[in-house]
Order: sequence, then C-alpha cells, then structure tokens
Amino acid sequence: MAQLLTGSDLLELKEVVRRWVAEAPTTRLAEQYQVFGDKLVEFKRTLADAPTEPTREELELALTMMLKLAAQHGGGGMFGT
Repeated sequence: MAQLLTGSDLLELKEVVRRWVAEAPTTRLAEQYQVFGDKLVEFKRTLADAPTEPTREELELALTMMLKLAAQHGGGGMFGT
C-alpha cells in the first residue's frame, strides 16, 4: 500500500480505488473499499502538502490505522476478515 500511495499520482490512485470498488465480491466490501480508498486519496493530498516526506514506517503505520477505520465501516471486517 505504501508503494501504491507514493508511487502513483492522484489520478492513478483514484482509478485503482474505482477498480477495487467495481470488483468487490459483495456490497459490504465495496463500501469498505470505497471508505478506505477515500481515505487514501485524502491522505495522498495531505502528503502532497507536507513539508517533508514521511518514512516508509510512518506510512505503513498510517495505512494500518486507515485499514482499521475502514474495517469498522458497516460493522464488519475488511477484505473478508
């Protein structure tokens, strides 16, 4: 995820999220993917405005927290968990 976040531009990231949502096996997962994707896009914008680039460890920590928040959306686990 950190690679996706740092290695793609905003349009590419939005396209990846769109595909996740479109290919989700259930409506619940599609909603969770959308929530997580929206957070990723928001985070990408925030990173663009940051005075310094975060470390990979900082990115991974932030992404883990975002995954947990997205998993709480809808009362179920994300990615089938």
